[in-house]
Amino acid sequence: MKLSEIFSQLTYGELSQLNLGGAESGEISVANYPKVLAHINLGLTALYKRFPLKESRLTVQLQPGRVTYPLTTAYAVSNRRSREVVRYLLDTVDEPFESDILKIEAVYTDAEWEMALNDASDALSCTTPSMSTLRVPALVVAKSADLASQYITDTLTVVYRANHPAIVLSIGLFGPTRVEVELPYSHLEPLLFYVASRVNNPIGMTNEFHAGNSYYSKYEASCAALEQTNIKVDQGSQNTRLVSNGWV
Repeated sequence: MKLSEIFSQLTYGELSQLNLGGAESGEISVANYPKVLAHINLGLTALYKRFPLKESRLTVQLQPGRVTYPLTTAYAVSNRRSREVVRYLLDTVDEPFESDILKIEAVYTDAEWEMALNDASDALSCTTPSMSTLRVPALVVAKSADLASQYITDTLTVVYRANHPAIVLSIGLFGPTRVEVELPYSHLEPLLFYVASRVNNPIGMTNEFHAGNSYYSKYEASCAALEQTNIKVDQGSQNTRLVSNGWV
């Protein structure tokens, strides 16, 4: 969907009573773009963290003697400005790694063997000390002769839940009708409620009513309804295709 669609929904809906260029003016004023975009970016991250809306993959080149791998752009091969001597994230200039990891979902060897993840009972389990750090068993890094063949690997493929790219306000070039937002319409309602909650929170109580808290409750209820319908990404096709209870 276009950003202008989100602006329009907010203008005539959740933000219509606020001085942001609401229903009377028919649009959100340009002066309020930075404020509204900040809330939209946070709302998109909240939804992408909660729902598997985007899946990405990253290849890690194992380094002798190294078991801990921060997964940040500083270690990306495409990052020519990096001061790191060893860059082990095998991305490309055309498709650079964007440090968009929200959650590591799975790790695979060269033989496409799925390794255990955060399993304390498995000595060959990878662990995630932080959201964007992968720790690899020393035996795997050393390619121990005692390992089964599926564990002998030069690289690891990390499958992760990815964040939405930040919507950046470009001076002189920015137009809501030209900005694509990677969000299915099924998740538009909770985004609107999230934005309305954040916009209203600084206002506080009005006549014993807290609009910010009310909208956040609506956001949680809308998310819960989506979780009940079991809407998820169909990983067999493009990452934006959704399936609900087995039906496209």
